[in-house]
Amino acid sequence: MRQSAVTFKAKGLNFEGVMATPDDEGGKIPGVVICHPHPLFGGSMDNNVVMSLAFALAREGIACLRFNFRGVGNSDGEHTKGEKEHEEAQAAIDLLKAWPGVDDKRIGLAGYSFGTRVVCAHPELHKLPRAFVLVSPSFEALDTAKLKKAKQPKLVITGDRDKLIQAENLQPVLESFESPPVFKLVEGVDHFWYGKEDLMTEEVVPFFAKNLA
Repeated sequence: MRQSAVTFKAKGLNFEGVMATPDDEGGKIPGVVICHPHPLFGGSMDNNVVMSLAFALAREGIACLRFNFRGVGNSDGEHTKGEKEHEEAQAAIDLLKAWPGVDDKRIGLAGYSFGTRVVCAHPELHKLPRAFVLVSPSFEALDTAKLKKAKQPKLVITGDRDKLIQAENLQPVLESFESPPVFKLVEGVDHFWYGKEDLMTEEVVPFFAKNLA
């Protein structure tokens, strides 16, 4: 696996990211953008879930771009509670699809925690990706999701100890999606996945591999 520090622009602001690519690409490969958890609670592209997923995807032959939202690390701007963060997410997608060796018709989009709010809420982000993964979304993010109208395959994965998801009330929300997501509830896992990241990647990586094939 190779990692490359990258910078890109969105609406006049500069953003930082890291691209992870397989050692032996062997032709055009798929790619995934990952949106990190809440900036005001320490969330960044170096989060344990984000990095575990990025590395696992690269080992599977899928390029992965993780980046810092506005106001995080060396990215410009200030946090906007998810109002404008889709702008840098879209710019990250544009960078990934233009990356040498990446097939621009096989792009996926993933979010973790706050990142799922950004993915769910903004239809602008739903046009290009061929598959979506939502790791530990809140009940509210799913219930109010504009992503409900997207036809592409979707995976929702969360822990049974995560209080944000309200799993016992979730079935009607999942059924309200025009194309209902695959839902995985992982036993013994809370919102943070510490020490349990492999339980997440072993579901997410095959999902992307299949749907970006």
